[in-house]
Amino acid sequence: MSIQINIGDHKSPVVDFKPVPFKYQGATKWARARAKVIAANVKSADRYFKSLGKRSLTDLLADRRLWINYTELYVRGIRGEGSNEIGIGELTYVHGKEAVLATLIHELAHIAGAPGGNSRAAEEALVHCGLGKKSELKTGKDDPSTEYDPHVRG
Repeated sequence: MSIQINIGDHKSPVVDFKPVPFKYQGATKWARARAKVIAANVKSADRYFKSLGKRSLTDLLADRRLWINYTELYVRGIRGEGSNEIGIGELTYVHGKEAVLATLIHELAHIAGAPGGNSRAAEEALVHCGLGKKSELKTGKDDPSTEYDPHVRG
């Protein structure tokens, strides 16, 4: 079982969420597969996700009730309020598959329990998944060679 990618076989209840366009399906599948590798091999990933709520990253990635969708909204990613739906934005796809992975991890952290608003908890999940450096977390100084951005909130 696995988190699902909407390739046209799912009607999202979130108005702005659509099937992932064919040209972005490869990047989305790569990001999902890479997230599974992270969950299996980066022990701090599951620990951090469990600290946000009751579910580990492994649990979330195995949940077939969760859907990855596409959104034309000018956002990196968004979670459908009160739903099991994630929308990854055009803005993310143009930055490449690593950005898709980072956005997927960020949005899954919200599903796990990371608050939105001015919280950095969802973005900090990237550091615990090996997509950022602890020095960035401590100093707040961005390292452009990583996907983590200490300035991202929500």
